[in-house]
Amino acid sequence: MRRHAVICPWANEHSTEGNDTSTVIFEPTQEGERWAFKCLHTHCAGRSIQDVLQKLGIPDPDSFPALKNGGREARNFLPLTAAQLLAERPDQMIWTVEPYLPEGTLALLVAYMKVGKSTFAYHLALAVAKGEPFLNGATKQGGVLILAVEEHRRDAKLRLGKFGLLPSDPIHLHVGPLDNTPATLAAVRTYIVQHGIVLLILDTLSRFWNIEAENDNAAVDRAIAPLLQLARDTGVTVLLVHHERKAGGEEGRSIRGGSALFGLVDQALILERRPGGNTSQRILRAFGRYGETPSEVVLDYHPYEYRLLGAIADVDREAQVSRVWTVLSDEPQTIPAIAEVAGLTEKQARGLLKLLEEQGRVLRGGGGVKNDPYSYRRAASDSFPADPHPKGKEKHRTRAKQRTKPTTAARPSTTRRSRS
Repeated sequence: MRRHAVICPWANEHSTEGNDTSTVIFEPTQEGERWAFKCLHTHCAGRSIQDVLQKLGIPDPDSFPALKNGGREARNFLPLTAAQLLAERPDQMIWTVEPYLPEGTLALLVAYMKVGKSTFAYHLALAVAKGEPFLNGATKQGGVLILAVEEHRRDAKLRLGKFGLLPSDPIHLHVGPLDNTPATLAAVRTYIVQHGIVLLILDTLSRFWNIEAENDNAAVDRAIAPLLQLARDTGVTVLLVHHERKAGGEEGRSIRGGSALFGLVDQALILERRPGGNTSQRILRAFGRYGETPSEVVLDYHPYEYRLLGAIADVDREAQVSRVWTVLSDEPQTIPAIAEVAGLTEKQARGLLKLLEEQGRVLRGGGGVKNDPYSYRRAASDSFPADPHPKGKEKHRTRAKQRTKPTTAARPSTTRRSRS
């Protein structure tokens, strides 16, 4: 049996009586042995591993996972028939952060260095702690435990302060290295239950999992499976902050480490700089099990804030509309002239001008024919008719619309003729 010193789940009930208050969980290491619990404090006399599991929120002690190499009977094997499944009431989807992170799930937040993943995670943490929207989505208000195993205490505290941390906010911060051991996870599990934690953030995974060869899928599975079980057993949402590989990749292949990591998590959120766009913009891509989650959106990133701009196509369209609007003025212009200055194709400009016209922001003139093309100008407050002679095309008159007078009575005219 392997001994693991842990914090007793009933530590807050211990009195000062007794000389030895140490608590140990025994891990089976060979066939025939069972998990066991022992607390030498008199208050916990007679308590067993089943009592511990129930205290930590596991309704069925037999669901405690067995060792892969045996060590106990697989009493967690409980298949259901189709009739039993259909008789169950559908499980309601409860979101910790809608529509990205449901409760009881294991998720990844992946980005390359200095892209802003820690800022994203801390912004998310404060939103959940305060019950405020995050990226326009509702959050489940509750305690948040941040395991800052990589960051300096000063920096973590500064970042939380920038997001408006208050003494009453249920934020719990651990700063410093942690060993990925059963004893550590047992202590974390106990803390989650005792303090009503709904979101656990581990920043960063690579500083915690103690894997020499990150591409070793077996080692990755051994390191991550207990975190997945922690999420399932307690209902907490576990978010692992992780690094992106240098070479990048598509469809989750940019995640550093073995593919088992991507396979084990319920949701992978990948944060990237937007290529060729505004330096403050980021792309958030989601790969996971939930159809409600948008596959990719554009975010506006500032040192201490993320703001949702929308889907990529919508953001691009808004940027194009802005370019067209900048070109427009009170003077009518043809579509080719507008497209050239705005850096768009005539087809793009035509669609955007139609949109602006439907919104009542521009006025259209001209007949839309070869010798009388459409022209557009900004709508004035009094909305007077557009000038029929736009920039980008010479003034012209057709014979059918020209007015003539007898030559005998012809005289110079100083008044511009109007056209219907």
